[in-house]
Amino acid sequence: MATPTGDQNNTTQLVFEYQGRIPVWTPVVSQAQPQVVLATDITIGATTWRKGITIQYAALGSTQYTVTIISGEIVDDRGLYLLQGVTLGIFPIGLDVKAAPPATTRTEEYPRAAFTALPTVNTPTSPNSNVVTTPSGDTNNTTYVSFQYQGRIPVWTPIVSQSQITAVLAADITIGATTWKAGITVQYAALGSAQYTVTIIKGDIIDDRALYSLAGTLLGIFPIG
Repeated sequence: MATPTGDQNNTTQLVFEYQGRIPVWTPVVSQAQPQVVLATDITIGATTWRKGITIQYAALGSTQYTVTIISGEIVDDRGLYLLQGVTLGIFPIGLDVKAAPPATTRTEEYPRAAFTALPTVNTPTSPNSNVVTTPSGDTNNTTYVSFQYQGRIPVWTPIVSQSQITAVLAADITIGATTWKAGITVQYAALGSAQYTVTIIKGDIIDDRALYSLAGTLLGIFPIG
């Protein structure tokens, strides 16, 4: 998936995904950084994005630019797929953004309000892995959990809540020398009437040839509602 930001540098965010739901590589190209290369293999299940996949930004006249995969391969379900020549998008250079008219409404006409940001917890789980846990604040206490590689690549993004109290990793996920083993289980649990916890109740990670147990890892204590 390729998404232009519309800035003057034509920055474009790319997301390579597994099964349309798990981001595995999120490079950025732009006028100032026209090329980016995948540095190492990434494997999830039976799919491997081979190192060397190369994304190229190129101007297309004075009003448009292209983002293209100029080299690279994916191995998927024992088949080899060539990515060379795949165009990810043709986008306008910059955006024609008109300045908004000056505001005439006085600030006294708005009620005073306060914004309280919900806490996000980042929990290290091994040398190359971590878990970021973010509550939504809704009445169901929906909480988003992101298992990450080196704090930048989401590899598993389960959701737990009052109505879905557990989430289980169905299959091994491997990136580089790190493997999240099938069976990792995340659990939601009420903590009295005002708070709840999100915890890993079982599971293992193999990281750089060492085994790390995740059982009992607290991912956060959050307010109910």
